[in-house]
Amino acid sequence: MDKLVRKIKEKFELKSLPDTLVISTLESYLLKNKIKDTHSEKAQKIIIKEVREELRKYTGQYASKSNIKNRSEFIKSGDINELLLQHSSTRERVDDYPLVRNMIRALNPQSILDLGCGINPIALAKPGIKYHAYDINEYDLEIVNEFFKVNGIHGDVHHKDIREEPTFPDVDLCIIFKVLDILGDRRIGITRDLLKKINAKHFIISFATRTLTGKKMNSPYRRWFENILKALKYDYKITRTNQELFYLIKKI
Repeated sequence: MDKLVRKIKEKFELKSLPDTLVISTLESYLLKNKIKDTHSEKAQKIIIKEVREELRKYTGQYASKSNIKNRSEFIKSGDINELLLQHSSTRERVDDYPLVRNMIRALNPQSILDLGCGINPIALAKPGIKYHAYDINEYDLEIVNEFFKVNGIHGDVHHKDIREEPTFPDVDLCIIFKVLDILGDRRIGITRDLLKKINAKHFIISFATRTLTGKKMNSPYRRWFENILKALKYDYKITRTNQELFYLIKKI
């Protein structure tokens, strides 16, 4: 198993993934396909190729354009907007950040938990608010951590698979932007568990309104997600932008 994990992570875009995510994806693949022979060279080639393809669902679609050195220079120069444009997820959200900041400001949180954060904290974190950043991409967390230090922000980073985390810090606000859709076949159960597990007064959770090719979705509203909120009796309202659907949730 360890040998397979090492081989799977030889691809640059997968090197930063936590071993727990790679192992769980590998185990799920072997179980789903009822594979017992993992020792032959032919079997390993197929396993490695297909598990890598599955892992790219978590990291490939939001890959950054520039390297760590370039992004570090943007932080030192204070060119935050240019830095946000280097990451596909934050690039799509650049026009929506004023709206998101207003949503956060209205809640006046003293602490924020950001799950699947990417480099999102660079646009939202500020001094005076404790910021907990979680992501599977170690490179993104490195630049977020540097941003925290340079700007005097009381924040911490966690290189974790949020599906496997037993506990999270208690906070005023939890942010989960465009993450829940990529949690796979277990997304409904995982989402329900996260909402119940996380001790936060409010959540801001978003979903894409466009496909990866940029085409508008015919039905962007996540009824499965709304059904979970209704079952948990959480109050919510929805704000839709050109790129994203934001659910502002109050945990009663």
